[in-house]
Amino acid sequence: MSDPLITVIVPVYKVEKYLKRCVDSICMQTYRNLEIILVDDGSPDRCGELCDEFAEKDNRIRVIHKENGGLSDARNAGLDVMTGEYVGFVDSDDWICPQMYETLYRRLIEKQAQISCCGIDRCTDDGHQSYFNPNVAEAFTLNRVDALKELTRNQRITNSVCDKLYRSDLFDKLRMTTGILFEDFQVQPHCIAQAERVTYTAEPLYCYYLSPQSILRGNYSIRQYDSIRISRECIGFYQKNFAECVPYAQAEHISLVLDMIYRSTGKPEWKELRKELIREMRRPLLRAAVQKLEKKNKMKLWVLRLNTFLYTKVMTMYYMHSA
Repeated sequence: MSDPLITVIVPVYKVEKYLKRCVDSICMQTYRNLEIILVDDGSPDRCGELCDEFAEKDNRIRVIHKENGGLSDARNAGLDVMTGEYVGFVDSDDWICPQMYETLYRRLIEKQAQISCCGIDRCTDDGHQSYFNPNVAEAFTLNRVDALKELTRNQRITNSVCDKLYRSDLFDKLRMTTGILFEDFQVQPHCIAQAERVTYTAEPLYCYYLSPQSILRGNYSIRQYDSIRISRECIGFYQKNFAECVPYAQAEHISLVLDMIYRSTGKPEWKELRKELIREMRRPLLRAAVQKLEKKNKMKLWVLRLNTFLYTKVMTMYYMHSA
């Protein structure tokens, strides 16, 4: 009996320099029964042409050419035409280890799970690699409620769709919202809520490229506020469907807001939103959520409530010493 088909969806936009590295890493997977969907999202460089060249060399590759609609729209285009029993996502400036999909699939079957996750390496142009996930040697399998609690921490089960293999029917009625940042953050709870079990291996099989222009390293744009909106939306989802997860989600929301208050300091376009976030942190917060904060975040919250100017000074020193 042959292995089931795995669809791999790759949104492609302005990554001419990195695309071959990404596609080669997928084509060289030890798991061979793949459907590789390259979605040329109206890229203005040679990416569309390169996608067609890759398809000529490997008959597992399908190419979609479309007008630019953003990352979510490109992923949705791939989801609309996929035929695999399982589906994974790779961003086109990243790459994956040769055994990634075989490892994720074998573990998914062994643990009778519907989502299989792995560790992430963060890689830079100078060859530096840093492991994203804590507890390197740890592996586990969780039911959906415990997996959702783990998801709120965004450490081992992360908000990314790229370090995972999904049973494709989880996306039958689910698509990613277009025109926002952090669309992974929004869709992930809805995927896990449909799964009976989620399994994780700490082996870092996904290589996330930290380019100088990436969202995390570049300017702190006002669009980063999308993460706050999505965090609030997720809390509402948990309140309606998984009440036991609410304190965990709210604790992560507090941590997110504390970080955003600091990073938006001195940016005129953030002035009113920053005031709103400070007011939110000074209002009564769910006690159970505060109790679940890490010690350092409890301290940050205490300092912020004491004095905003002092908070900025303390955070500046904190990041200087942790750099």
